[in-house]
Amino acid sequence: MKSLFLLISLLFFHPETTFKIEFGKTAPKTNNWAILSDNVMGGRSDARIVYGANSVILSGSVSLKNRGGFVSIKSNFDKFDLSTYKTVRIKFRATNQKYAFTLENSKRWYQPAYKHEFSVTKENKWETVSLSLDNFSEEVIGQPTGNKANKSILSSILRIGISTIEKKEGPFQLEIESIEFL
Repeated sequence: MKSLFLLISLLFFHPETTFKIEFGKTAPKTNNWAILSDNVMGGRSDARIVYGANSVILSGSVSLKNRGGFVSIKSNFDKFDLSTYKTVRIKFRATNQKYAFTLENSKRWYQPAYKHEFSVTKENKWETVSLSLDNFSEEVIGQPTGNKANKSILSSILRIGISTIEKKEGPFQLEIESIEFL
């Protein structure tokens, strides 16, 4: 009897072990991500989003004019409780930039955000990167504070995204197939 109860509780009462965001024209609730670039503060970078069958493509050109230098793709504001996860895994291919995966728990741009950098190792080839949620660093308006994301922060995420971070002028392309929290 105890074995039956244990089996039933394992089947029906265990928490979700992954949370996966898939992109593409048919993916639910992911065709509404938006561009946020240095244009919000007078920069001149440009970008566009195109949804493919199984991915989203962010492409454009980073400009350093008018103190610019970044382009990002962000989810709509929502509630994401990521406190039970350890890792975020991103399947992507990209060219010409370094990137950061970002977590925000405030709608105010001047409040802390949490970032983890990653680089392209095979230009324009599909690759998967795994980032430990324990290693997301806090930044306030782009300046590191030395703090890390903790369970309390991870339980109250409002928006996620990926941003160019290298301040390297020129064209780029980032194609994302999926983002998975494990």
